[in-house]
Amino acid sequence: MRMNEAMEGFLLSRKLSGLSDKTIKCYMEFLKPFAAYLGNVELAPSRVRGYLVKVMERNVSPATKATYIRHLKIFLKWVENEEGVDLGTEKIKVPKTPKKLVYVYTDADIQEIFRNITAESEWLVARNRAMVSLMLDSGLRQSEVCSLKWQDYFVSKGVLKVIGKGNKERLVPVGKISRQFIQAYRNLCPYSSDRVFVGRWGERLTSNAVKLFVNRLAAKLPFQLSSHKLRHNFATNYCVDQYERNGQIDIYQLAVIMGHEEIKTTLRYVHLARQIIASRVKVSHLDMVFTSIGEI
Repeated sequence: MRMNEAMEGFLLSRKLSGLSDKTIKCYMEFLKPFAAYLGNVELAPSRVRGYLVKVMERNVSPATKATYIRHLKIFLKWVENEEGVDLGTEKIKVPKTPKKLVYVYTDADIQEIFRNITAESEWLVARNRAMVSLMLDSGLRQSEVCSLKWQDYFVSKGVLKVIGKGNKERLVPVGKISRQFIQAYRNLCPYSSDRVFVGRWGERLTSNAVKLFVNRLAAKLPFQLSSHKLRHNFATNYCVDQYERNGQIDIYQLAVIMGHEEIKTTLRYVHLARQIIASRVKVSHLDMVFTSIGEI
C-alpha cells in the first residue's frame, strides 16, 4: 500500500470510529512529516526505520519525539491489520519521557488566580470566574467548557452533564462555590443562549477564545497556568481530599469524572497524590534521636 492511500484510509477509519475532528487533525499533523519523508511510495520496514532515525535526531524535546512515534505506531499498526503485512511495528519502542510532577496550586495560588481575573465588563469577569472554577473544581476540559448547555446543568443536584471526547456523555459534580460563580454569571450575562458560556457578542464561545483568556491570565501570575493544569489540579486534589476524608482513593470514580477511557491515565494522579500525602507525614528518625538526648 502506498503512503497516500494508506494515510487517507487510516484517517477515514478514525473518522468512522467516532473520533473528533480535533483528534483526527492531530493525527494528520503528526503523520505529515512521515508522508513528506516517504513520498508516495510503498510502505516498508526499512523506510520506517529511516524515518525513526530522523525523528530521534531532531532537536525537539523527548516528549515531542515520543508523540510523533506514538502516532506513527498506531498508523502503522492499522496498515498491518488492513494489509496483512509486517512493518515491524512490534519492534518500535516509544521513548520514555521524563515524568514531571504536576504543580499543585496552594490556597494562596488559587486566591491569586481569581484575584487576577479581570475584563472590561462585569459580566465577562463573572463568566471567566465560572469557567476557571469548572476546570479547577470539576475537572472539565477546555473544549467541554465551551460545549456546555443550560439544559444539562442540574442546579439542585449540583451536577453537569458533559459531552467529552468521542461525544461520550458523563456526569460531573459542581461544588457550591462554582454554582455561585455560575449563577452570578447567569444573572449578569446580557445574552440569551442555549449554551452556558458565550463570547463577548453573544456568539458561541470557542476553545481558542478560552485559551487566549487563560494565556492572558497566566501572564499576570508568578506560576504556570493553563486549562490543562487546572484540570490536573482538580484530579490531584480530588485524590488527596478523598484520602484525607475516607482513608482511601477510589481511582475508578475519578476516572469516570475525568472521562478517561484507560485507567492508566488516571493512575498518574493517584501516584502524585500519594507522594503529596506521604510528604505530609512528618516522621523524622533524626528528629527523634536528637530530641531523646536533648541536643541539636
